[in-house]
Amino acid sequence: MAAENAGSVGPEAIAALPLNVKIRIHGGKTIVGGYQHFYELTESAAFIWRQIDGTRTVHDIGLLVAGEYDIDKESATQDVAELLTELAEHDVIKIRNDKS
Repeated sequence: MAAENAGSVGPEAIAALPLNVKIRIHGGKTIVGGYQHFYELTESAAFIWRQIDGTRTVHDIGLLVAGEYDIDKESATQDVAELLTELAEHDVIKIRNDKS
């Protein structure tokens, strides 16, 4: 289910945090995980993580990343989609493709 879910992460997809997700900040590092997989996030990935609210689209988050890191919107949106795809493939986040 997660791989099918993750395979369609496009600009209008919306990420949400499942109830089982764990978040720890230790020694200035952000670590997130689900039941089986944990990830240490880079500074920019942690910024993206903090933008996941169940309402923002990948495109919305990409615009925030572009502004925060002074990069072009297309690259930022692609980077967001790639990170969210990886996290969704390992059930750390959930993706939906509609705003309902």
